[in-house]
Amino acid sequence: MGNLRFKEPDKPLPRGIVRVRDRYRVRMDYEGKTHSLGMFDTITDAKAALSIAKADAARGIFVPPAERRAAKRANDEKDEAQAVTLKEWSEVWLARLEANPERSRATVLSYRSVMKNHVWPELGDVRLQDLTTQQVADHLGLLASRPSKRHPHARVNGVTPNVVIALRSCLNAAVKANAGGLQSFTFPEAPKHRRVRPEDEHGDVATPEEVRAMTEAMPVRLRIAVPLAAWCALRLGEILGLERRDLEHLDEPERAVLHVRRQFNVKANTLTPPKADSARTIAIPAALLPALRQHLDAYTPAARTGPVLAGPTGQRISQTTLDRHWRAAREEAGRPGFHFHNLRHTGLSAYAVQGATLAELLHRGGHTDVTVALRYQHATAARDRALTERLSREIAL
Repeated sequence: MGNLRFKEPDKPLPRGIVRVRDRYRVRMDYEGKTHSLGMFDTITDAKAALSIAKADAARGIFVPPAERRAAKRANDEKDEAQAVTLKEWSEVWLARLEANPERSRATVLSYRSVMKNHVWPELGDVRLQDLTTQQVADHLGLLASRPSKRHPHARVNGVTPNVVIALRSCLNAAVKANAGGLQSFTFPEAPKHRRVRPEDEHGDVATPEEVRAMTEAMPVRLRIAVPLAAWCALRLGEILGLERRDLEHLDEPERAVLHVRRQFNVKANTLTPPKADSARTIAIPAALLPALRQHLDAYTPAARTGPVLAGPTGQRISQTTLDRHWRAAREEAGRPGFHFHNLRHTGLSAYAVQGATLAELLHRGGHTDVTVALRYQHATAARDRALTERLSREIAL
C-alpha cells in the first residue's frame, strides 16, 4: 500500500478562463457584453491577457480584440487602395470597358494602345492619389513636343489629343469609383487640336470632274470605291464592309438603295457594326448604277456575302491596299493633299446644295451630332444667296 500515489486535484481556473482541450480560452465581460480575448497555450499567458484587459477596462481604454482586428483590416485595405497606381487602375478601367457591350471594341483597343504607348511608360507607376495636375500637364507638353512619326515635317503630331481623351476618361472613372482614394482630379487645360497634315490648298471638296479623274486613276478593281464614297457619302470602313447583299434594286433607278450595315474596323481588324447609330439605308444616284452593276458583275464574288471590294481570289480588300492606290490616284488627278474622307464631304456638300434639310443630311451621312452636319449648311446658304440674287434680278423694278 505504501507504493500508492494520489493525484492532486486541479486548481480552479480564474473566472473568464476556460480550458479547451490543451489550450485556454479567455473571455471578459465589459459594458454589458462578453468579449473574447483569444486562445492561449499556457495558463500563464491566459492569466496575463485577462489581467491586462481588466486593467485597461478599469482605466477606460479597453478596446475589444474584434474591434482592433477590424480597425487593422480597414487600415490595411486603405493602405492597399491608396497604393493603386495609374497603370493598375487603368487596367481595371479598360477591362470594364471591354466587358461593356455598348462600348466599341475599336475604341477600347485605341484607348489601350494610347495608355500602353504614351501614358504608362512615364506615369504608369505613379500612385493615383499622388498624381497631380502639373504632372499630367508636363507629360502632355512632352508628348506635344515630339515630332510626328508618320509626318516628320509636320509642325505637330497627332498623339496628344488622343492621350487627352483616353487619360481624362480614365481619371474621371477613377474619381467616380474612388479608385486609389482619388476623390477629385483637375485635368489640365488640354492643348487645342491642330492639324497634323497640311491642308489641301484647294479645300476639302472636289468638283465632279475631279472625282471622275480620281476614279479613272484607280485600278479598275477598286475604281468604284471613289464614286461610292463621294455620291453615297460613305466612310472608308463602310465601303470596305459593303457586301453584295447590301445593294438592292440596281436595275430600278427609282428604287435602288444601299444598306450600311457594317464596317471594316481597322483598329479591331475585323467587321463590326457601323459607328453608333449610323446604320442606314440610302438611295443610290441613278448616274452611278451602270458602273456599279458592271463592277459587281466583274469583280464581286457571286455569294450574297461577297465583299464589294474584293481581290482576285475573292478576299476582302484591305485598307492598306486601298489607301496605297488612292494616294497614287489623287496624285495623278492633281489633288495630292486630298484625303479619302474628303470624298464624303464632297458628296454631302453637293447633297446640301440640292436643298437637303438638316435631318436629311444627318440621315444620309449617318451623323448623330447636329453640329457635324451643320458644316454642310454653308453650301445650302451659298445656294440660297445665288438663288436670291437671281430672284432680285427678276423682280427689279
